[in-house]
Amino acid sequence: MATVRWARADEADQVLDFYTRMIDGMRGTEFDVCWEHDVHPTRAFLRASTEAGEVLVVEAPGTGADGPRFAAALVLDAEGDPGYDQVRWQVDAAPDEVLVVHVLATLPQFHGRGYARQLLEGAIAAAREAGAKALRLDTFTTNGRAQGLYESCGFANCGVYEDFYPHLGRGGVLYEFAL
Repeated sequence: MATVRWARADEADQVLDFYTRMIDGMRGTEFDVCWEHDVHPTRAFLRASTEAGEVLVVEAPGTGADGPRFAAALVLDAEGDPGYDQVRWQVDAAPDEVLVVHVLATLPQFHGRGYARQLLEGAIAAAREAGAKALRLDTFTTNGRAQGLYESCGFANCGVYEDFYPHLGRGGVLYEFAL
């Protein structure tokens, strides 16, 4: 059975390795998330998030030679991406009443096992525990698989923003879960 838990600060290298393997493993496939090494997400963001206790992981059954095998991960923090202030959110909440999911990903060899759903459920529980009013996230307009997951987990589509990721040249779909 897989375990959902917070990555420890001393696991920053494993978190970085997870995202490197995920980007490499999905590049050029039908599930390519179009992320770029050290552009999105950056190593500095992932390391700082891990050290701050903001990375939620799914630890797959069994242990790798270098420690736990992370099958899926996300970052949960209070930092909305640039442009979040332009979105017509459904929940009226101050910035300190919102948590945001970033860089939700599952390694290709673990697709179809429900790990991304488990992570979202963990993020929802953590946001409730923190007293947040809403949990928000975004994804590329081209990422239909993620959009389907978010909607099946109860996230409301709050709109499409065509130039939401100018540094990547992509549009975004914004989602919100009322807590």
